[in-house]
Amino acid sequence: MSAPTAIHRRVEALRSGEDATFIARLVSGWAVMGDPQVLPGYCLLLPDPVVGHLNDFDGTARAAFLADAAALGDAVLAVTGALRVNYAMFGNLEPALHAHVFPRYANEEETLRTAQPWAYDWSAAPAFDAAQHGPLRDQIRAALGRAGLIGARGRIHHIDLTVSDLPVAKAFYEAVLPLMGFRRLPDAPEGPVWTGELVEIGLQAARQQRSHDRYAPGLHHLAFSAPGRPDVDRLYSQLCALGVRVLDAPAEYPAYGPGYYAVFFADPDGIKLEYAYTP
Repeated sequence: MSAPTAIHRRVEALRSGEDATFIARLVSGWAVMGDPQVLPGYCLLLPDPVVGHLNDFDGTARAAFLADAAALGDAVLAVTGALRVNYAMFGNLEPALHAHVFPRYANEEETLRTAQPWAYDWSAAPAFDAAQHGPLRDQIRAALGRAGLIGARGRIHHIDLTVSDLPVAKAFYEAVLPLMGFRRLPDAPEGPVWTGELVEIGLQAARQQRSHDRYAPGLHHLAFSAPGRPDVDRLYSQLCALGVRVLDAPAEYPAYGPGYYAVFFADPDGIKLEYAYTP
């Protein structure tokens, strides 16, 4: 391709964690919310690397892209309650592959319900707004996670941390974990439990007192996934406001991978925690 297209630019923004429409990184590319939201839950699948059209892929990559598009449609159906999903791939204006995923609803106007989505007035459709459309985006992401499409292989079910002072640790994690997308579950017999999209975190009281040493056998540190770079920066500000001990402010760590961006902090027992974004 002679020049970067809008799809190229959007994929670059997604790699940098600078696109609020980001839903998930799938096998073949990026699932994002459509902008504008001409129909609630309208999504796109953008290949990474970008290719001109579907036939530029070899058989394996082509099958992965089509499977990811269908899986994104499954997640949209599960979350929105739509009747069906329309799929479209054009790329006539700019030669860069992208798949449209349109949920279709029973309550659409009669003249539009059986028409293609381009029959809508796109100029009047609401632009994507994180405050308004973010919850739906997050539900679609969670549906993809439940389907095993985000981090499916080698997934950890839960992690229990042994802490020296359970009430102090409980207060710390109750303040911090929700900032990273976790919610409280009913307590287990051993202590409190929180769940994220793919893993649970629990606390248990120590039976003997000793300082945590991450260089001794056992846990070195615990890293949580961030959806984007702005989320890492946001958590850093919130940690500072809470008086949490920050070990390393947000920075890039190219030795860990291209675009790796993270903040490191510690819990009351000195357990090293990380919030990391990887494109």
